[in-house]
Amino acid sequence: MAILTVKATWQGYISLGQLGIPVRLYSAVQSVRPRFIQLHETDGSPVERELRCRAEGRKIESSEVVRAIEVKPGRYVTITDHELGVTAHSPVKTISVQQFSEPNAIPNVYIDKPYYVVPAKGGERAYALLREVLARLCKVAIGQFVIYNQERIACAYIYGDLIMLQQLHFAAEIVPRQSIKSPALPKPSPSEIEALSAVVQRFSGPLYLEDYHDEHSEHIRELVERKAKGLAAPREERIAPHATPETDIIAALHDTLGARRLVDNPAGNAHLASM
Repeated sequence: MAILTVKATWQGYISLGQLGIPVRLYSAVQSVRPRFIQLHETDGSPVERELRCRAEGRKIESSEVVRAIEVKPGRYVTITDHELGVTAHSPVKTISVQQFSEPNAIPNVYIDKPYYVVPAKGGERAYALLREVLARLCKVAIGQFVIYNQERIACAYIYGDLIMLQQLHFAAEIVPRQSIKSPALPKPSPSEIEALSAVVQRFSGPLYLEDYHDEHSEHIRELVERKAKGLAAPREERIAPHATPETDIIAALHDTLGARRLVDNPAGNAHLASM
């Protein structure tokens, strides 16, 4: 697998009181999915989207476009780049640490996007010190920073020989549980609990995430490769999912318990398949 050259996404400082640590952030995730484009069906030419003014019904240039927020239906307030700069907390990019906490204090629903944190020139010793202390005390650092003109919560923690920064959602961004309607749940029977517990134990084992692959993207790549060579699309038959009747739950679990795999066509899960 080719090693990609990754560019820093963000460069600034971790600010811990009077201690400033120059760092760079590198995105820890990347898109590997096929990228679709749109073509004109009749001649195969790529299509473009025009900017059009609804009121005048004509095409306009990007230089004529301004940023705005709709404050009520049909009424907008424009915001300039200069005004956004004036409202920024600081012209210097800073991850401002505000407290330390336990690693398990963050609910999974808040987790957004991870970044590798690498010391910039002159920050190596302070970076190493922060990493060592976070590791010894089993703590994470919580703060805030601005990236792509948006303020975010930052959670810095140890990941191997580096510090990892997890971008988090604000509480206001999380949809309240009370907003989600859910039917009342029946109490499972002891035999149902025993049957499913046996399945869970049967297919439990060490987690190897590298064994999981994006099957959908792999299928698209194979499809493109075959069609580019003038070959027909590969045929694939899958069993459509269906709701198991309540009276058949235990029987379905017993069948699963005797199966070699949890799924018929796993994404290369050799470890689970061999258990």
